[in-house]
Amino acid sequence: MTSLNRDFASSNVPGSDLHQDDLRTESLRTLQQYMSPPSGNLMDYDWDQLQEEYLASMEKHENAERDLRNRVSKLLEIFMAWSETTVMRDEIRALKRFKTQMKHVQTSEEDLELKRKHYVDVVEAFESALALLNDRLKS
Repeated sequence: MTSLNRDFASSNVPGSDLHQDDLRTESLRTLQQYMSPPSGNLMDYDWDQLQEEYLASMEKHENAERDLRNRVSKLLEIFMAWSETTVMRDEIRALKRFKTQMKHVQTSEEDLELKRKHYVDVVEAFESALALLNDRLKS
């Protein structure tokens, strides 16, 4: 991930907009230059030169598009790593929350069981006391 960040940091994203603007400006200049033939006669027009310029311009645009695709790909890799980290962190937090709830329920059940035993002991003590009193009253 560090190397990915380094690669991404080395690519100048804001500068790519300027590069795109330069390509557009150059393409417009080339089109304006070749759209109006100087002599007005189409036979004298240098069509091979126009084709070469067109191919060169398309190659520049293709390279710019490839660079853009590479940058988007790197951004998607970063996003996927971030997304996986976020999901993993949420899962860890959910597991901790579940364990805490389980511990709370177990502690509550243990406390209730201790209270129940205490009340059973108290009732048995009262029953014993009543039995002793009944025995004394009878004798």
